[in-house]
Amino acid sequence: MKIVISKNNEGWTGILLNNEKLFYTHYSFNNKDEAVKYLSKIAGEKVIIEEKHHPVIDVINNIVDGKSFDLPKIDFDFSGYTDKEVEVLKALLKIPAGEVVSYAELGKRAGITNAARFVGNVMAKNRFGPIVPCHRVILSDGRMGKFAGKKNHPMKIKMLTQEKAEFRL
Repeated sequence: MKIVISKNNEGWTGILLNNEKLFYTHYSFNNKDEAVKYLSKIAGEKVIIEEKHHPVIDVINNIVDGKSFDLPKIDFDFSGYTDKEVEVLKALLKIPAGEVVSYAELGKRAGITNAARFVGNVMAKNRFGPIVPCHRVILSDGRMGKFAGKKNHPMKIKMLTQEKAEFRL
């Protein structure tokens, strides 16, 4: 596996690549050492570390900064996910910036009925945020729901506001 890290406006962004496929993303490291330590632990094996510009890191930073929500073709490494979980993540990739979807609706779009709780669990396991935009998934009554394990998470609110989505707190 390979770790690629790069400085962003507020800290460091890092990605973990497995045979050049995207395996993991994270955009809020305080420093380079924290990024390397955390991503090395996720990899669980010897890694190559590169500090450089990378197009996927640009995409992540642009989404977080509200500059661009366009996604290039990205090869994802979905290892560790079930087929149904992958279907949910792929369905989520089709939700455009500025729109939100409920957990239940996302399940339906992935071909799974009565799946709100299942979809919530998939969102909690999403290791590709914000590229796979779990921040766009809300409760069926319009409330925010959780993000990174917290209700009304400021980063979720920030990203949705930047995307000009309509939602209630």
